[in-house]
Amino acid sequence: MGWRDAKGRLSISSASVALRKLEKLGKVQLPALVCGGQKMPARRLLDDGEPLPPLPKLPMQGLLAGWRLRLIVDEHDPAHRIWNRLIAREHPLGRSPLVGAQLRYLIECDLGIVAAIGFGPPAFHLEFRDQWIGLTVQARGQNRGQVIGLARLLLRPGLRRPNLASECYRLVLGQVAEHWQQRYGIRPVLVETYIDRSSHQGRSLAAANWRRLGQSKGRGRDDRKREKAKTLKDVWVYELSPQARSGLQSVALIVVQPRRPECRSWFIQ
Repeated sequence: MGWRDAKGRLSISSASVALRKLEKLGKVQLPALVCGGQKMPARRLLDDGEPLPPLPKLPMQGLLAGWRLRLIVDEHDPAHRIWNRLIAREHPLGRSPLVGAQLRYLIECDLGIVAAIGFGPPAFHLEFRDQWIGLTVQARGQNRGQVIGLARLLLRPGLRRPNLASECYRLVLGQVAEHWQQRYGIRPVLVETYIDRSSHQGRSLAAANWRRLGQSKGRGRDDRKREKAKTLKDVWVYELSPQARSGLQSVALIVVQPRRPECRSWFIQ
């Protein structure tokens, strides 16, 4: 079919997902999975069992020496194992994996690793987000790739420093659009994230100039039939571009090739 992404690479992963959905609908019949006669295990973050990096002792005031953002390039990057280790053991979601397109970061200073952050795709359907942007169905289908989701944010437990979360947001949000474009060929203009009000108030997001749009309806990323109930969460967005909303509203015209009229004989009685 020649299905390729924005960088011209064959969309093998997306095609595999589409085939499984078509099989579930009864449209195609795929060969049986070959997995040694055993059920395929659910995907989980791989924890190598190595000790966690030591917790840095941050100063309460002043600049952090060597404050930097480390982009994890691929699964062969040694930082990838550190990221998995931190998220699996210190994040509330544990070993739940990221899905789809993604970027992973470690934030560190000369004293050690401060935070682990992960970005992924946005929700497929989110009513008040789309209303706030002003999306039509056609615009959402064309431009959803310009929205990304802040899927994981881990500030190392035990760290005490004023405005640490806001500093991490500032550092990563200043670079994520460029990194995402380099990896996937699409420049995002909007980031969304979700906050469980039972445990967090979103004060650090407000301090970092995020916007709270409202509350979710308790569905998963692609759950129109409410088959997988989730907890209600506040939805926040951050505009990576001043023209984020207008850009997401724009719709590319569909090119229609002209066709010759059919020749017919008409008789008038």
